Amino acid sequence: MATVPNLNEYLAELGFDPTVTYSVPRNPSDAALAGINAFMRERLPCRSVESMGIIHVTGPAVKDHTAPLKAIGGLLTALQDGVDAIGASLMGIYTLAGALPLNVTGRTQLSMVASPMPGSVVIQVAPALSRVSDLYPDGREASLFDVEEEIDARPLADLAFDEFSSLIKGLDAEVSSEDDFVGRLTELGPRAASAMRAFCDSVDKGGLDVEFEWREPGHVPESSRLSHLEAKNAAAVIQNAEISSESVELIGVILTITMSAKDKLRIRTDEGAEITLAIGTISPADVIDVHTGDRVRITAERRTSSKAGGRQHERLIGISLEKLRAFDED
Repeated sequence: MATVPNLNEYLAELGFDPTVTYSVPRNPSDAALAGINAFMRERLPCRSVESMGIIHVTGPAVKDHTAPLKAIGGLLTALQDGVDAIGASLMGIYTLAGALPLNVTGRTQLSMVASPMPGSVVIQVAPALSRVSDLYPDGREASLFDVEEEIDARPLADLAFDEFSSLIKGLDAEVSSEDDFVGRLTELGPRAASAMRAFCDSVDKGGLDVEFEWREPGHVPESSRLSHLEAKNAAAVIQNAEISSESVELIGVILTITMSAKDKLRIRTDEGAEITLAIGTISPADVIDVHTGDRVRITAERRTSSKAGGRQHERLIGISLEKLRAFDED
């Protein structure tokens, strides 16, 4: 190892400028995680054009730079299941029934590279499918335009991990309420809720404290953390929420169509009830084809959950829409 005559020369080689004021994180763990992330980026083989996640594991189960294989294995399996389930929800698949299709799991599969650090275990994960292969399945040359530049398209693994990280942040009482967390899980559906509960169970029972950082090219890194104590409480919250779903059919007249950040339809059913539902996975072409006053048949998913105090929360998500002609039979 090369040495330098004195400390000032060594600091100069590292790029330290004594005339500059450097900001220091308030939380020592933030500073530690930043140092670990820099170490990982320097030493681990990950191209800057691809996304990557860094998982920093500490907690009662971690001794020096080792952790029980079963605990880490359970954590990573639950993490993959969670990313798969959230990715499926983002693709319009919400129910617990059946295996997920390859066009989802092929895009959310993560690969792993691990490296020990004293007092912790650091794991790097990255999408198994390259960014280009996800965004341009037929090849970049076959695309008429740059989907990232023109429509801000992102790989499914990035979208899913970003949502996963947001859910973890939602467990912090200073960031959001328990009702907000349950409400977001209800939107994602029972499959995602079940996967998140299994993940929290793995963190709790493994005696692990976990910090995540997800780095996507062109985006600000997303970070979140979950302690084994928080995970235990979260698993109970998800269990008590009893998130479920069922398919329903609505027949009636379109009252309003709202195209915004939260697209919605409002209809008056044949029974006289006014119902508002999210457009969900209804084809944009079908939505454009209908107007106020048109009679329609909508297949939707009704998702229900229990919030604090036993209050019931219900949300309707559109699945498909059929425009009915005046002489159509119901």
